Amino acid sequence: MQEKAIKIGNIELNMPFIQAPLAGYTDYPMRILAKRFGCPLTFTGVMLDKIALHPKILRKKEFRPHEDEHPVAAQVLGDNPQMMADAAEQFVQIGYDLIDLNFACPAPKVLRRARGGHLMQQPGFIREAFLRTREKVRCPVCMKIRIGFDASEASEADFWTICENAAADGVDLLAIHGRTVQQKYRGKADWTRIAQVKKRFGQLKVFGSGDIMDAGTAVSRLNESGVDGIIVARGAVGNPWIFAEIRGLWQGTGLAQEPSLEEQGHLMLEHLEMILADRRWQKAIPYFRKFAAGYCRRHPERKKTLLAIMAAKTEAELITVIKNTYGLH
Repeated sequence: MQEKAIKIGNIELNMPFIQAPLAGYTDYPMRILAKRFGCPLTFTGVMLDKIALHPKILRKKEFRPHEDEHPVAAQVLGDNPQMMADAAEQFVQIGYDLIDLNFACPAPKVLRRARGGHLMQQPGFIREAFLRTREKVRCPVCMKIRIGFDASEASEADFWTICENAAADGVDLLAIHGRTVQQKYRGKADWTRIAQVKKRFGQLKVFGSGDIMDAGTAVSRLNESGVDGIIVARGAVGNPWIFAEIRGLWQGTGLAQEPSLEEQGHLMLEHLEMILADRRWQKAIPYFRKFAAGYCRRHPERKKTLLAIMAAKTEAELITVIKNTYGLH
């Protein structure tokens, strides 16, 4: 039985498997459902520093943490170290428990503006952004990086400089995705490089990310790589049950029982209801579709069910489709 708490700064987690920050996905409904199934830490989607610093933005309900979801982290993206630090301070003031600095995002529009993964080419910038943030907040400060900007020797040297600085400066958690920025999400994640970081910098809290689509892979990666924890990204979209399944394997009690079709349907309806609480149905329905592929993966008639959900145009149609395909009456 491997039940052992892990600390990130002053925050204690009861298992070393957490949900990734995913732009356009990890809003409150996704975070709270993950927490219900045992995820000990979730993150907001990424927010640009200058938007977070706008006086009206963080007053909006959708950007504020809820009382029932702590601990929860806010992720900051930017191209100015001081502005990133100032944005972090604002997030902490409204109640977030950790700050995560994003130097990994491979989206073309982010790279064009010299943010996110582009900064893997600038170890000095990354170090300054962390140190300024560390001065501004008392909570744990994490960083998300990739294994390089590209496959060049120069990128590899930059990567190791970033890791060395992170260890020396006391980054509370270094999250590493096992692909280069230029790879985006193509090919397989390189967990060998992630494992090397933990081996070289034993005092550094290292969490790995990449291709964690099921509980078995999550636990295997933890055991094989020697890292401190695992971040579940795409594998958690429309699949909050993955955290209960991971916990069962990690604790040695075996996989949690597969949710029945009825349980799946009820959770989908609950997720939809939470989305509708914050959005008009015209926007809520397309937004919910982003989670549908994940939910339908467990259905014995996956493709047929997914097509029916995608075809639903209104709230009433979508609810009817879910009820019919998941045996709810």
